[in-house]
Amino acid sequence: MSNRFKTPITTSGIAAVSVGAVAALLLGCAHANRPGMEQTAPTLAVAGALLSNVRNVVGRLVETQTVSLALDRIDQRELPLDRTYRHQGTGRGVVVYVFDGGVMGTHPEIAGRVRKGYDAFDSDPDVCNSHGTAVAGAIAGKTLGVAPEAEIVDIKMVECGKLRGTIKAIVDGTEWVIEDQKTHGRRSVANWSFIADTASRIPQLDSAVAQLLAAGIPVIVSAGNLEINACRVSPGNAEGTIVVGASSIVRTPGTSRVVDRRSYNTAYGPCVDIYAPGDSVLLPSFDASRAPSLQLWNGTSMSAGYVSGAVALFLEAQPLAHPEDVTRHIRETATKNVVHESGSPFSRMLYVGPVREELKSVAEIRAAMARR
Repeated sequence: MSNRFKTPITTSGIAAVSVGAVAALLLGCAHANRPGMEQTAPTLAVAGALLSNVRNVVGRLVETQTVSLALDRIDQRELPLDRTYRHQGTGRGVVVYVFDGGVMGTHPEIAGRVRKGYDAFDSDPDVCNSHGTAVAGAIAGKTLGVAPEAEIVDIKMVECGKLRGTIKAIVDGTEWVIEDQKTHGRRSVANWSFIADTASRIPQLDSAVAQLLAAGIPVIVSAGNLEINACRVSPGNAEGTIVVGASSIVRTPGTSRVVDRRSYNTAYGPCVDIYAPGDSVLLPSFDASRAPSLQLWNGTSMSAGYVSGAVALFLEAQPLAHPEDVTRHIRETATKNVVHESGSPFSRMLYVGPVREELKSVAEIRAAMARR
């Protein structure tokens, strides 16, 4: 979310909100801009070839070779990386609602698993830019996503001409999602890779989050690419969201040692639940002619996508889990105390790799938490 759009949100048609600094910082992640990096990014064909060796290991454990540093990082506790992605499950049977500027459903990474959902701007193009496609790829890309068999539902709440969303679009999209989930009756996740305000809470978004949670739908939110306390950022400050910050892998000055660190310009503080890779992560994109490609991206939007994919893996294994169970699982399974300079009392890195024991049932998770 590096290139932020600070145009005020349109609030017509809904209850008035505090005008102040209300702003839609949507479609905020930027293509990584590191000299030489883009030229080394693999083509679609190469990435697919490198990731074609998939095998079931034990039970639901799946192992692939990977060119994604992000997937490589979240399947292991320690550095260095080993060019392998090992994860429990594939996300099959789980729906992830992507609130964004549209998803290109024909991209090879997600083709066949994208359904058009709600569109707040009927006269718009179906996709504003490649941001939503990249987020969807982080969630469920065939070779670059955490949950490669999850389904994506496109909730378009951004107006292409202005590159901004409205509170009304988000609220209406939420209502559509809740009705759609009732119709399909499937395990669901809502990915909100946007921020809307950095000065106050937005009651309509707080209410939308509460409605999703009441419907059994966890809400994963990007912390935002701002050097401020994430508790000031809406909708991440809404009760019950899982707030995701971006991490980088960096070399310790004067040594060959590499460590995880909070990415520059990532919101910090006690409201950040977990970190996930968000620096130069390889994800789907497309050019002006809508030819599919892969590009390097930066930002907490992508980090949130990786966590939404991890939630999809968990819900595949635990279909009766409530949103609070999801939050506990993400926090409890995270790798602790590896994110340097986190700026938070918590230092949790997303983890989806092998576990030493069978995945506990929801009842066992709740009982264990009650004993603490």
